Amino acid sequence: MDISVVIPLYNKAAFIERAVRSVLSQSVPVAEVIIVDDGSTDNGAELVTALSNNKVTLHSQSNNGVSSARNIGVSLCSSPFVAFLDADDYWHEHFIAEIKALNNAQPDAKLLCTGYEFSTQHSRANAVNTFMSEQYGILADYFAACSLQDLPITSSSVCIEKSSLLEIGGFPEDLSLGEDQVVWAKMACKWPVAYANKVSAVYDLAASVSEKPQVDYVKPSPHLKAFEQLLVQGVVPSKMQPTLKYLMHLTVMSSVKRNLLKGRKKEAFNLLVHAPLLQWDWYRAFAFLLVPLPQCCTRWLLSSNKLRRFNNN
Repeated sequence: MDISVVIPLYNKAAFIERAVRSVLSQSVPVAEVIIVDDGSTDNGAELVTALSNNKVTLHSQSNNGVSSARNIGVSLCSSPFVAFLDADDYWHEHFIAEIKALNNAQPDAKLLCTGYEFSTQHSRANAVNTFMSEQYGILADYFAACSLQDLPITSSSVCIEKSSLLEIGGFPEDLSLGEDQVVWAKMACKWPVAYANKVSAVYDLAASVSEKPQVDYVKPSPHLKAFEQLLVQGVVPSKMQPTLKYLMHLTVMSSVKRNLLKGRKKEAFNLLVHAPLLQWDWYRAFAFLLVPLPQCCTRWLLSSNKLRRFNNN
């Protein structure tokens, strides 16, 4: 099992060396590392070049977005499997070893992922997902695993069979948010998704703040349109249709939460009343109660640890 690694790079000069070195220091070596500089304006590309490693290839392009960078990277890969790593995240030295062990345990899976941890300037915490309870297992319902807990897959904890990724069309370049979730969803609808529960990747929350202005979505994330299309096209297995619909509900609720936190009570109320993807559950009822409250009360209540999934969208 040969594995190539694709790292999209955009203005992450402070972190790119860490990411690349974490790949090169794997206990089981990778075949190659493809770094796609997506029109950076800092010196990240120069730092990559200075590494002078024959396994590392730098490709530069104008700024076309992270999906374009990943797709270009995939097209340049020579291996049958591609692992992805964001430039501001990094791997523990056993990541590739875990991926290969998982592939041996679950050879029919086209998407392989490992456990990961969140890192901040002051602490670390493992992502929590009780659907990933075995050492090596299959996510029987990917969409259920995405609901009410931390997401089972990140763009730095995943390895995909290249031919299968190309079969579903790669990463959607018309989306500005949630493009990776669309890929995982499409894969999960067609093939088994395998996981290794050992924490092998680090999602650096402190570093993940982009130098691009952050888009504050008043309306729900645009990747929901792609989820709706999966249902319309009839490609979602029947047992996963209810859980996908509930995940879509939670995604709309995350937009409700953002509006409430920003003091946009009217926008939050309109979503709660009119958004067609919403279902009735405790989160929606609770959000209705928040609308008339003073903003200070709204913020305090939304910070409650009891509202884990509602707060983590």
